[in-house]
Amino acid sequence: MEELLNKMMLQLERMDAKIDRIQHTMESHHLENIDSNNRLLKVIHSMNDRLDFQRNKITKIEEDIYLLKQKH
Repeated sequence: MEELLNKMMLQLERMDAKIDRIQHTMESHHLENIDSNNRLLKVIHSMNDRLDFQRNKITKIEEDIYLLKQKH
């Protein structure tokens, strides 16, 4: 009976160690994902800023064309 209990305790210790390794790996991956997401968000914000600039530029050119047409 005591031998069985010792085997069960050993298995539990192994499982605990395995769970700890898995948890550590998951935390590491989670931090990497957060970092990757933050880098992607920076790129997206930069692209949005560029698109806003281009859209404003196009709007200004369209306005200039409209005003030129009105003069003629």
